Amino acid sequence: MRLSALTGALALTLSLSGPLHAQSKTDRASVEWGAEMSDKKDGVFGSVFGHTDDAVYMTVFMKKERFVRKMDTGHRVQYQKLLPMEIGKNDHVLERIVLSGDKIIVFSSFFDKKEKQNSLYGRTFNASDMSPAGEMQKLSSFSVERNRNQGSFSVHASPNDEVFLVYQSLPYEKEGHERFELKVLDNDLKTTWEQRVDLPYRDDEFGVQSFRVDNDASVMMIGNKYAEKREAKALRKDGKATYTYHLLVYRGDGAEPDDHAVEVPDKFLQDLTITLADEGDILCGGFYGAKGSFTTSGAFFLRLDRNSKEIVHSSFKEFDKDFITMYMTEKEEAKATKRAEKKGEEVEMYDYELREIVVRSDGGAILLGEQYRFYTVTTCSSTPNGGQSCSTSYHYVYNDIIAINIDPQGNIEWAAKVPKRQHTVNDGGRASSYALVVKGTDMHILFNDNGKNLFLKPGDKVEAYRPGKEALITLATIDQDGKVTREALLAVEKREAITLPMSAVQIGDDRLFIFADWRKTHRFGTVTFN
Repeated sequence: MRLSALTGALALTLSLSGPLHAQSKTDRASVEWGAEMSDKKDGVFGSVFGHTDDAVYMTVFMKKERFVRKMDTGHRVQYQKLLPMEIGKNDHVLERIVLSGDKIIVFSSFFDKKEKQNSLYGRTFNASDMSPAGEMQKLSSFSVERNRNQGSFSVHASPNDEVFLVYQSLPYEKEGHERFELKVLDNDLKTTWEQRVDLPYRDDEFGVQSFRVDNDASVMMIGNKYAEKREAKALRKDGKATYTYHLLVYRGDGAEPDDHAVEVPDKFLQDLTITLADEGDILCGGFYGAKGSFTTSGAFFLRLDRNSKEIVHSSFKEFDKDFITMYMTEKEEAKATKRAEKKGEEVEMYDYELREIVVRSDGGAILLGEQYRFYTVTTCSSTPNGGQSCSTSYHYVYNDIIAINIDPQGNIEWAAKVPKRQHTVNDGGRASSYALVVKGTDMHILFNDNGKNLFLKPGDKVEAYRPGKEALITLATIDQDGKVTREALLAVEKREAITLPMSAVQIGDDRLFIFADWRKTHRFGTVTFN
């Protein structure tokens, strides 16, 4: 289970210099960095695809080739082996890499234009040394009538990484039902079951959101069922949701799926997210709004029976005005209140997404949400010859974090807010978002921040993070009662250093494996929590 994702910045010393003298340095955690590595000589870091308590497995790129690197927790490279994607004379597309026990399983696809066929393949390697552990296998394929309508594959792993779902989206048929095939494999890539599926809804009234495969080889699909045009118009007029979340469960027996509607009266559910723990009930949660799908006024949490997938417990928490306006300036709060009053509505929050559900050892859970928005800005100017030149910039906004604590009985106990402001342009948001580490009863959240925010109080203006002399990594700790403490983890000594938000993995109970780059070099490090 994924427990964390890092954002931060490289620091080669632990000193706090320049304008950061007054900041509080945490004693909750320490950082150890490995040796500096060269992008040209050692390869450019791609992403982590698996880890154990003793090693981390990742992809790196060098000279237009992809390699698999195994690194121990002391930041030493154990091997770096080429992962060939040109198979024979065919260039394959990587779909997914999974660490499954002592194996590395590589899923790739190839579209044969001549035969008009799209196919998925699987290869297995020994995790100890990346040596081949068998021949390539064709796992699935389908015919394609037009090159522009090829369909697609996606691969999903179960919580124990021993069962795999291949979701095969078939070419679109106008005004038809959405069609796809499900194939479930074991970790020897043998088919457990497969089924051709026609959704019980038309393509224009149902949107597939996500899939999960459980350790028992059952498959869950989350989707939105939209009301028909006339009904939707009436619902909008009454201020009601025009869609309903559905959980469809397939078991490979050829029968129609179990179809569970997830509804809360008079609420717009958002970001319905499912987490499958290694054992116990299925956990489901998200946010809801009173007036629309982009506004947030509260959170909900559901428990589903692991076998039947039926909802066995539900809990809801409305966010009050004080919580919603916390860390707004007086001017921002007045503006938000005036806007709500003008519409005859309560104050709500905007653009929140549920990032993850973390299962605690006591049977409780933590919901982590983040305010996220992506938008583009296109500017045009006239050229000397009377034409027009346009350019588009891409904006990534990652703001406040919400942590919601669920007790072992499944009830929402409290919600806490961690303020931050991260707005970057044309970088994919690579230095934004946060890392989460859960140790005991505490949640530790790491993120790139502005040093001026370290002693932030409600009502203070939250300064935006920007690379440079004011940047630092903030460690926000939330205790078992929802109290938030902010401290400095590291100051940024090399001012242009950046880490990738989704690159860290929690190793064991108290360590976070992190990555940072600076110009044409990079380092790996470990944050150890005391």
